[in-house]
Amino acid sequence: MRNLALALTSLLAVACGGDFSNDDLEFQNALPQREDLAAKLPASARASQGLGTRTQRLGLQVLGGTSGLALQAYTAGSQFNASVDGLLALLELFRNAPPTTRETDRRIWGPFPADDHPGHELRFVMERTGAEFNYLLQFRPQGAGEGDWWTYLPGSFKADGGIRKGEGTLALDFKAARAKGFDTKGAEGVDRLDIAYQTKTPPTNVLLLFTAKGAALPDTRYASRQTPEGLGEMAFRLPGEDLVPGGLLETLDIVARWTPDGRGVLVLTILEGDAKGAKYTECWDARTRITFMQRNWDFLNPTEGNRSTCPDVSALDL
Repeated sequence: MRNLALALTSLLAVACGGDFSNDDLEFQNALPQREDLAAKLPASARASQGLGTRTQRLGLQVLGGTSGLALQAYTAGSQFNASVDGLLALLELFRNAPPTTRETDRRIWGPFPADDHPGHELRFVMERTGAEFNYLLQFRPQGAGEGDWWTYLPGSFKADGGIRKGEGTLALDFKAARAKGFDTKGAEGVDRLDIAYQTKTPPTNVLLLFTAKGAALPDTRYASRQTPEGLGEMAFRLPGEDLVPGGLLETLDIVARWTPDGRGVLVLTILEGDAKGAKYTECWDARTRITFMQRNWDFLNPTEGNRSTCPDVSALDL
């Protein structure tokens, strides 16, 4: 995606000129920006980049110790943002250039030569129906006909409540790209990445779904939510984790919430595998030290620490 974005930058700088009309801006405001979709991480998360990339086995957490699960949640947030950035880098190029073709309810950028894919060309098409916009980033062999365009990135947006307020979706179809002989370097194990988001009412939320190569349905999901006050949430479902000793791998459901100063609370539930139904709750302070733990399987010592140290993140319950 990054190589394609770099190639498009120079193409659009040369091929597109002129001014934006007010109607052009309506189309361009239907495209999401990073601040609409990126997970808002606390400042303390930046110090933990690259840490906590695997889920720590249950039972190894220590009151007062660094929360490995909090670090993993922050790492998941950073990876979430990297996926969003890769997608939006493509859209940003078309937002910043006037369209090549204007029709009443349609805009087209291109076609341009696809430098990353010799022998192919690309275009970006947006169509408007009332308050709803649909858009496609498409490729075809150079010189081919109208019916030979195929879609790499589909997207939609339904405006509701102001500039860039509403509900939208976008995706990357890696399976289609590979079928056309394109190199999907960095995404060889993924057939499709889907994003759904809503920005019309707080808390805003963004959902990422990854469909593994050969899978019929998405098997990994990440969701981000945030409030205007700065509360953040990452929820993710991870299959194939070895969290509990035994013969089965676990599917985990993790919801982590935090305040702007870095205090947080996390709930981990085992959906499948060894200890199915086990639930673990943890809170941490602004230095990511565990202040409270609760285990639903431990009848002798179900809690440790002080529950009152857990931050109030109830605004995210909406």
